[in-house]
Amino acid sequence: MKQDCTISQSTADETKRSLSSENKAFPEGTHVSEPDEQTGPVVEKYTHVSWSYLFVHHSKVMSFEEKLKNDGLTYFVHKTIKYLPRHRNKNGGVREVEKPTVSGLVFIQGNPDDIQKYLDEKFPMHRLCKNCSTGKVATIPCNQMEPFMRIAETEPDRLRFLLRPFVYYSKNRTKLRIVTGEHAGLEGYVIRIARDRKLVMDVGGMAVAISGIHAERFEEVNKNEADKKERTFYYHRNLHERNAFIDRYFHRVKSILEVAAQVENINILRIQTLADVHDRKLDLKDAFATFCFIIEEINYYYAPFVDTSGSYLNPIFQAGRTVMEEIEHAIAQFKTTDIELHNRCESEFEALQANYGYLFEF
Repeated sequence: MKQDCTISQSTADETKRSLSSENKAFPEGTHVSEPDEQTGPVVEKYTHVSWSYLFVHHSKVMSFEEKLKNDGLTYFVHKTIKYLPRHRNKNGGVREVEKPTVSGLVFIQGNPDDIQKYLDEKFPMHRLCKNCSTGKVATIPCNQMEPFMRIAETEPDRLRFLLRPFVYYSKNRTKLRIVTGEHAGLEGYVIRIARDRKLVMDVGGMAVAISGIHAERFEEVNKNEADKKERTFYYHRNLHERNAFIDRYFHRVKSILEVAAQVENINILRIQTLADVHDRKLDLKDAFATFCFIIEEINYYYAPFVDTSGSYLNPIFQAGRTVMEEIEHAIAQFKTTDIELHNRCESEFEALQANYGYLFEF
């Protein structure tokens, strides 16, 4: 069964100035009655099975949707509407063009293991995305996914994807739950972004801001327990042999000298990987995977401290940005040799940027 929508605002960037001006006070408000009639297609409710998601290259989204539909899977594709000139001379008005947002963000309902088995059989080059704060496949409960889809269908301008992962917004904030109105039960952090108070909620580790919450009432969510769970810095990982070898080059840092040593280690890994490709000891596809894992390592070890360290960790993130450039270079080479591999790696890079890109924006 298909779940689909359109949205008029693509991935957005919240500036540091906006974040610094946030208001952490509890919003005051009164109950808001629901509208008399719904203004979009009804989203059917599913109350038992969670959702997971993956990134699909934008050129493949339509065929991907068609296959999911034919195989009877319940799915949801987040899309954007762009207004383009009807004619090249730009004098013939505009036309609506519907395109996937975030380069083909596709949600599928079901058990994550079952979904991945389906992907392995039908789309062997695709993997479900992980939640960057847990290292496990991202899952979204229905009580979060349903309002997200409903808003996307009826009031798409209220949704805004943020560039930082959800765990970033949990630091030193109180989680709140909406207790009035149509979206009662939604949980997140109330943050002022671009002069507007928004509820930043968790969608599989991604942060999505919902506007128009000024008049709702809120209650505090089990503050201590929620913070304790969300601020766990290091999660358990089962690394295969090559990634376990790479992990030996990463360490917690407590001094400028340790930061410098870690930067050197990242550069050693990058240079050695390129040398192995040059000497044909490693193919470019494996080099791409190595570079991606290095970025994940930087997130794992240093992202929890990015907002408390000032510029202390910047040399590490600068080294990571160089690795990101190597990833882009590899993708460009795939375009001339293997277009299918290029599309898959481009989608994986989109997911990497969505989860960790904010670390390298200084």
